[in-house]
Amino acid sequence: MYSLLLLNLIIPFVMILVGDILKRHPATDIKSGNGYNTPTARKSQEHWNYAQSIAPNNFISLGKVLGVVEIILSIGMFLLQISVNIALTVGICTGIVFLFCGFYKTEIGIKNKFKE
Repeated sequence: MYSLLLLNLIIPFVMILVGDILKRHPATDIKSGNGYNTPTARKSQEHWNYAQSIAPNNFISLGKVLGVVEIILSIGMFLLQISVNIALTVGICTGIVFLFCGFYKTEIGIKNKFKE
């Protein structure tokens, strides 16, 4: 039953995977719908290029940190004999927070670079 705690590693794995794919194959066309595609990134070609350069690193680094945090949380909750359902819920919520932090960090980076 506690093997279900491995599900908490899905979000960090996906964050690292997507960051790696974006790093290896950066999107160059704003209209393609690929890459880090937000309204802030689509303001201009310079915004777009900068977003494509910083987003992969943000998601890879946050994905690695999240992976370590999830492992520590899962081990701690296992040792405290907290129910698997609660442990999964805490892990998913933590993953979603880190995922939003990846977007937030990238958006702030773009806005700081292009103060208008």
